[in-house]
Amino acid sequence: MIWGQLRENQSCAMARKIQAGRIDGTKKAGLSSDCQSVSAAASFHPMKTSRSVLLLSHLSFLVAVLSAFSWPVVAQQPAAASRLPLWKLEGKRCTVYLLGSVHFLKEEHYPLPAPIEAAFERSKVAVFETDLVWANDPKMQAKLMAKAVLPSEQNLKDQLSPKLYWRLTQQVEASGLSLEAVEKLRPGMVAVTLAVVEMQKLGLNSDLGVDRHFDQRARKAGKEIVGLEEAEFQIDLLTGFSKEEGEAVLASTLDDLHMLKTQLGELLKAWRTGDMKTVADMLNKSMEAHPTLFQRLLVERNKSWIPRIEQLARGDKDAIVIVGAGHLAGKQSVIEILEKNGWKVTQQ
Repeated sequence: MIWGQLRENQSCAMARKIQAGRIDGTKKAGLSSDCQSVSAAASFHPMKTSRSVLLLSHLSFLVAVLSAFSWPVVAQQPAAASRLPLWKLEGKRCTVYLLGSVHFLKEEHYPLPAPIEAAFERSKVAVFETDLVWANDPKMQAKLMAKAVLPSEQNLKDQLSPKLYWRLTQQVEASGLSLEAVEKLRPGMVAVTLAVVEMQKLGLNSDLGVDRHFDQRARKAGKEIVGLEEAEFQIDLLTGFSKEEGEAVLASTLDDLHMLKTQLGELLKAWRTGDMKTVADMLNKSMEAHPTLFQRLLVERNKSWIPRIEQLARGDKDAIVIVGAGHLAGKQSVIEILEKNGWKVTQQ
């Protein structure tokens, strides 16, 4: 699913309050503050809260936002024969763990399996797609919102084909939003908004995502925290789509939303049992129709992370690298690239 390759990351929610603070039909959606905080985008003011900026740091979107694991099923410990979305890379003087992250969860999905908790506790360094502290930076918030909206002379209808725009109007209404709420946003931002709104309806919370969970614990424990990407890079990645790319991303998201509920159970089981072939098939399948985006949003980023991960493996501190699960699954994944570079990476 195409938004799974963005983010987290990142991602951003639009809902409930827009400009004057209201959107028709939001009361039936039961949306949380993740969605409310993005209302500033429509009124062209920097956000007063950091949550939607935090969501944008998960540029694994549906590998981390939509299909990256919306989970309505109560988590269970995996069977003894099962594996986990956790790998171990043994260096000469340290161990580097790689954990496939889920960016939206519920309280009931914790605690995580014991081997994952043990890997985190052992690690002195915690590595994320980006340092989440930037989500609280007002300058970054202002930069994000400035790039999230279209030029004053343009609106969303100008960016989309008539057919896609009609599909969008249907989904906006079904999501309990108003068209006015999103008409000045770039297509990529609209796609994230709709995805997160639907996950909010399912009771999922970005504050309970795996990366957010371990980021907070790492800071409390005084661990060294490393970001693989700068905030500016992730903002530009999300807001810098061409017209054609924006259409492709939005169209794929609309397709994915229809499959969201039906695939949750299967995806949850695949993730918790370490069935990364199924994860790759489900999360990356729609990218096959958009090879340029696949390279840009997934493969190029995977390759750019390898030197940092290899540097950690050559060091003397145990570390855990926590990124969207789609980055660790399938062809041209971080795991495959490391193995081709001669590293022994063992799934736990």
